[in-house]
Amino acid sequence: MNERTGTRRSTAALTPSGCSTMTSTPSESLGRVLEELRRSRLTDQSTHRMTELLVRFTIFIDKGLRLGSVEDINAEHASRFVFAGISKPVGPQRPSVATMHLRRSALRLYFRTLRQIGVAVGDPTQDLVLPPRSCLAVRPLTDDEIVVCRSFSLQTLTATRQPAAWALAEATARTSEIPHIVVSDLDLPGGRVWIHGSSKAEARWGFLSDWGATQLARRIGGLKNVPEDDPVVAYEGRGSEESAQASSCIAITETLMRAGIGREPDVRPGSVVAWAGRRIFEKTGSIEEVARRLGIRSLDRAARFIGWGWAPQPAGEDRA
Repeated sequence: MNERTGTRRSTAALTPSGCSTMTSTPSESLGRVLEELRRSRLTDQSTHRMTELLVRFTIFIDKGLRLGSVEDINAEHASRFVFAGISKPVGPQRPSVATMHLRRSALRLYFRTLRQIGVAVGDPTQDLVLPPRSCLAVRPLTDDEIVVCRSFSLQTLTATRQPAAWALAEATARTSEIPHIVVSDLDLPGGRVWIHGSSKAEARWGFLSDWGATQLARRIGGLKNVPEDDPVVAYEGRGSEESAQASSCIAITETLMRAGIGREPDVRPGSVVAWAGRRIFEKTGSIEEVARRLGIRSLDRAARFIGWGWAPQPAGEDRA
């Protein structure tokens, strides 16, 4: 399978261990993907919409295109699904930018998960370019993008540093703060981490998702042989402040790139923290709470950071 186009190769695809991969019908693939997402704790309320899209995509390739195997899905099929019109009383309408991004995110998670469980597929969405979600310099990621990035942060079954860095970013740690977080700063039973602050942010508690706590627990397990009493969680070097921040920035950026959104003009490493701030605002309606939880000293800056006042069309306004 060609990784960029999703087209089939003539030779049998192999897993990293060298074993031949399995084939799978669309319905079988959907069941395996959903089971793997549950097993890896990537499913929650924020992924419900993506699950609905995967069901719809399965119907599209099975009943609409009559493909007998997910290995037959190519870039044209993926593009047709992402750009499919929305049924309205006045007739079909072009989907919103938000809806197209949501569909693409769902497909990227789908194909990524299939590869993880040994189904011989590439990523037909690899070259699928969409308009930017916003006109902001740095926008918050969306819930669907966070789920996809969590999956792509797990490069291998044993890798722990990049998932740990991503978990700390979700807890509002900037790339300048991540290198200073040590194991004793973690309160995993309480689902929180002490963030020491920086020249631009106040020290504070950051709150971990269930997924984030799981990844940090894995990371601590991997640090047991480190010859330090209180090792740094997600930075392995001994360089300057600048090189430590650069290392953290690279860790987040590499995950964004593998997830297929790192080249979008409004996505930066700070987009992860902005997502956390946006979630806080959606839950509390208080920009003061956003500023406090993100350690931002100015309410105006907190509002700008999470894109408050920018009003994109939610994906929920049309039927994806």
